[in-house]
Amino acid sequence: MCEDEALRDIIPGEALSIFRRLIGKDIGAACDFLMRHYRGEYWPRRLGAMPSLRRVRSDYVIKLPNPKPIMMTVSRAIVSRRSAEDFIDEPVSIDDLSTILYLGLGITGWTQAYGLDRYPLRAYPSAGALQPIEAYPVIHNVTGLREGLYHYDPFSHALEVLKLGKFNSLMADLALGQDHVGRASVVIVLTAFYSRTRWKYWKRALRYVLLDAGAVMENMYLAAMGLGLGVRAVGAFYDNELCGFLGIDCVEEFPVLLMLIGKEVRGF
Repeated sequence: MCEDEALRDIIPGEALSIFRRLIGKDIGAACDFLMRHYRGEYWPRRLGAMPSLRRVRSDYVIKLPNPKPIMMTVSRAIVSRRSAEDFIDEPVSIDDLSTILYLGLGITGWTQAYGLDRYPLRAYPSAGALQPIEAYPVIHNVTGLREGLYHYDPFSHALEVLKLGKFNSLMADLALGQDHVGRASVVIVLTAFYSRTRWKYWKRALRYVLLDAGAVMENMYLAAMGLGLGVRAVGAFYDNELCGFLGIDCVEEFPVLLMLIGKEVRGF
């Protein structure tokens, strides 16, 4: 009874009955419906200190080369953008990876914000400029880099080495057995560091971090297309197992997308 009264306080009457019907059928649709009809307090007034924008995971750092210029026009990249069907076992260059990471979510300038004199601006639009998206390249076949799991630090445009080893078969297994995941030259795991956005936007934060991830995804698609590489986004994976591999908690930070990059199989 108390629970019903609490729900009535934040959801209008007719919407409450719809929410109850949805929760038994599709929890995702129910949660989205609840968010759209929520009438309680949205904003926590930025409680506490703003979470750090820099996620440091390792002291073992490899500086990336400067990103390459891309000659393809934006309009051509957009209209020619397709998801690669599969990949051939050929390397991509560290220069190409550097360019995709930089154009995907790199730091492109600085401004003043949130009381800071030097606040980063990123290649992707972000709700409140809180920049929650992190990138973890899993290297299989990239010239100049050993196979392994890395974390991208946009502040120094560098890769932090987390663990070395051959993980392409593991990545295919974690992606529900999709073999083409294991054939990509690099799989860039995009995660959302949720607490950054929640600090300001509270109950809207989940929506916003997913929008941010979509912007990074499209940047990477267009950059890879402009470099003549195959690219494919994959959203199906075992969350807990992938979090364990990345060394994240799946609560404050959780995986959102796998970006497969490599030389595409061409049809005849």
